[in-house]
Amino acid sequence: MRILDLLFRRRDPAAPRRLPSPDELVLLTAADNEPMAEFYRGILADQGIRAMLKRTDPLTVNYGFSGLPGSSELWVLRKDFARARAVLDLSPADP
Repeated sequence: MRILDLLFRRRDPAAPRRLPSPDELVLLTAADNEPMAEFYRGILADQGIRAMLKRTDPLTVNYGFSGLPGSSELWVLRKDFARARAVLDLSPADP
């Protein structure tokens, strides 16, 4: 049975959970509008932090309209998260 577990990568329920990957994307903040999100992304790029802009409003994605406030999300790698928050001076209460 052990061979089947290895072949099918079954995890032992008693085994400790893995730590999150440092290369996993995490949500940094949701900007009020797309130009502000691009501004944040430029600041992060100047500091060597890559960020991804994700538009969550269907009108923005499908038709190019200006999105609702908070519909432009900035995502960064988990390993850059703390530094990105410090660069943008985001408080812990910010989304």
